[in-house]
Parts: sequence; C-alpha cells; structure tokens
Amino acid sequence: MFNLFGNLSASSALKRFSTLVSNFGLMKTLTVSIAMVDDYHIRSFDRKYGVRTSGHIELSSTSFDKSKLRHATAYGPVNGWGFRRFLTELNLPKSAKFADLGCGLGRACFIAAEYGFAKVTGVELAPELCAVARENIASCHLRASQRQRIVVVEGDALDYCEHTEDDVFFMYRAFSLEFLQAVCKKLIQGAAQQKKPLTIIYTERLGWPPSECVTMLSNNNTLRKVYEYYSFGQAFYVYRCGE
Repeated sequence: MFNLFGNLSASSALKRFSTLVSNFGLMKTLTVSIAMVDDYHIRSFDRKYGVRTSGHIELSSTSFDKSKLRHATAYGPVNGWGFRRFLTELNLPKSAKFADLGCGLGRACFIAAEYGFAKVTGVELAPELCAVARENIASCHLRASQRQRIVVVEGDALDYCEHTEDDVFFMYRAFSLEFLQAVCKKLIQGAAQQKKPLTIIYTERLGWPPSECVTMLSNNNTLRKVYEYYSFGQAFYVYRCGE
C-alpha cells in the first residue's frame, strides 16, 4: 500500500485496509485512505497554512519522559480539513477557551484559533514537539490576532487539568485508556468545583482501531454524549459534563 497508512508495513497496511472495508464499507474506507494519502504525501494542510505538522513520530525517539511512554501514543496529526469542518458544524461559543491535550506539532491549535476561540492552549510533554509547534505558530498563515491567542505549554496533560479554567478540551487518540480515564476524572472534578459545563472532544481515525476509549467515554455516567460527526475519515465524539 506504498506506506499509505503511515508507518505500517505493506502487509499491515493491506490488512488494515481490508478490515476497514469489512467494517465500514468501501466508500468510507476510500475516504480514510484519501485523507491518509493527503496527510502523508500531498500535505495540503501544511501547504495552505505554511506549517510542518504532517507525518508520524514515535515519542520514544524524543526526550519524552520515559516513565510516561506507556500512557502515550505516537504522534500523528488530526485531519485538518475534517476538524475545520467539524468545528463549523458544532458551532461552539467563540468566547470559550480551548485546550488541545497532547497537541503534538500544533495542527488542531491553528484550526481552533482560526475558528475564533478566545484562547487556545496546546499541552505537550515532548520538548521537541513543543519547539516545532511554537515555530509553526510563529510562521503559520493566520492573522496576527489569531496567532496571538495560541500558547503551547510544555507539561503533563494530567497536571494541566488540575488547575485549568478552559471550557473545551480536545484529544486526538493521545493517551492510553488508563490515562484518558484519569484525565476525564480531573475534568469532571474541575467542572463540579467551578460549577460550569465543560465540553470534551475525543477524535480518532474512523475505525483506527475500534476504540475502547470511545466505549469508556460513552459509558461514563457523568458524561453526556451530545454529538457524533464523521469527516475526511476522522470520527469526532463530543461529551458534556458539569451541566
């Protein structure tokens, strides 16, 4: 599959393609495949925004805290076009403060700032990814007023959630199930303490793989699932708490 699915071997990619066709049908599978070709080869998002966010990075190749690697996934970017369309459809208040937990190279942060959120924070533990994310913010093709809303914080997402006053939390397949549960617990506690509703957006590639994380979020009695959306091979799940 000529590295169609990122860092997978040809045989693994073919198996993944066959599984997607079996579970989701040919048309949805082709949508996922086209989105992956764009991200890894054409890189239309990076070209338009003047940034470097495409590709795949194993966190073990960075100075990411080795004791926390078991709770982290490899870096891969959310589909920019899918996320952009999703935010327009979701139509959240632009007065809200947005946080990307595990922001990587900052792709979701650019889109959130362009959408118009009052403040955008990217939280990332790998110093190398933080450095590139900040370079991307400085060079991206957004208005100065939009770039100025973005801040990248180098640190642990769980620690960040301890004291945050943000309203919208975005996660793209960034954590292990155990760590995601801990993050959600912190956010739910924060919503109760601040007496305000919070929005949690969890996303992953459609069927990549059938996710126990989505099952966990949907079965959490403190979270209310309010929206589900598919675009450019990306699946988005929206939950609310503190209402």
